[in-house]
Amino acid sequence: MMTGRCRCGRVAWRASASPFRSVLCHCADCRRLTGASPVGYLGFPKPVVRWEARRAFRATSAGVTRGACPACGTLLSYMCTIWPGELYLHAATLDDPEGFVPETHLHRAVREVEGTGKGDGSSPHEGSGPAASPRDRP
Repeated sequence: MMTGRCRCGRVAWRASASPFRSVLCHCADCRRLTGASPVGYLGFPKPVVRWEARRAFRATSAGVTRGACPACGTLLSYMCTIWPGELYLHAATLDDPEGFVPETHLHRAVREVEGTGKGDGSSPHEGSGPAASPRDRP
C-alpha cells in the first residue's frame, strides 16, 4: 500500500495496490504547472485510490484534469481522457518518496534538450499519447 498527502495535510490519498506505471514527464505543461522538471507520476487504476478529503479540480488542457488541495494548492492528481480508467498521482506527494522508481521518461525530446535523466536506467518515450500506456505494451 502507498500513501501520500498535500503540503498542509488536508488532502491525503491511499492506494490499495502497487502502481502499474511510474514515469518522469518532461512536457511543457507539467513543467509550467509544477515549476519542476521532470515531474514524477505513479499510475493506478482509479478504483484502488481512496481520498480522505475532496480535491479541487481544474481542466488544464484539452482532455486533462488535475486535482489539487483546495487549501494549499498542492497538485495531487492527473487524469486524461486518453486513459479513462487511470489516475496518475504526483510522486512528490508520497509519504515515502523511496517508493517512487521511474521506469520511463515521457516527452524524450524535451528531456534531451534539458540534459536530464541520463543514466538512470529508465526507458524513453517520445510523447505521452495512447502508445505510452502500459496497456499497449507486451
